[in-house]
Amino acid sequence: MTPNEGQMTARTPGTLSGTAWQRIEDAVRRSRPAGGVAVLLDEIHAALADDGIAPGWVDLAMENALLAQEVELAASVDPLTGLRNRSRFFDDLRREFAAARRYDHALSLLTLDVDGLATVNTEQGYDAGDRVLLVVAELLLSRLRVSDIAARIGGDDFAVILPHTPLDGAHILAGRIREALGDGIDVGVATLTPDVASPGELLQLADADLASPSGAR
Repeated sequence: MTPNEGQMTARTPGTLSGTAWQRIEDAVRRSRPAGGVAVLLDEIHAALADDGIAPGWVDLAMENALLAQEVELAASVDPLTGLRNRSRFFDDLRREFAAARRYDHALSLLTLDVDGLATVNTEQGYDAGDRVLLVVAELLLSRLRVSDIAARIGGDDFAVILPHTPLDGAHILAGRIREALGDGIDVGVATLTPDVASPGELLQLADADLASPSGAR
């Protein structure tokens, strides 16, 4: 018998720590319809008992999986607003662009610029500037659908990917954002058309609209 074998015990559901088993149950319930949960949990019970896994190993595997999730989340989220960061935004835009092309569905994009943020930072301090950015982020989240993707892509720049949204729908949302924030925000709008060759070009079109008199209103 090897040293590792000497440390292993017969696995039964009772030998799995309560914390680890609760995480397994939560994961199963999130991923399975209600009718299949009990059956799958019974199968996991049996597998653990048959494999004779040392109790700590399951806890360690679960902790590592959760840590990996947290690291991935931290790498894709803007720490101030909680929205997607610039890197994740471009990943999402490429994905949604490819899906829209493949399945021939609408895709629109908003870009937003917060007016006067540098002045607020200079005259009132960076805490005041951060509060302005948080107001914009909270407004976006309150106006968007679950499928929409909001991101902070620069110091005072935001963007919103709108899957399955034609140009008129994007303009309606842009109008609501302008109405809520008044003169404090400029919004540019663009939509995917057959002649738009890349995600970067779609972003350029939205930025060009933002810089135009109609986009700045």
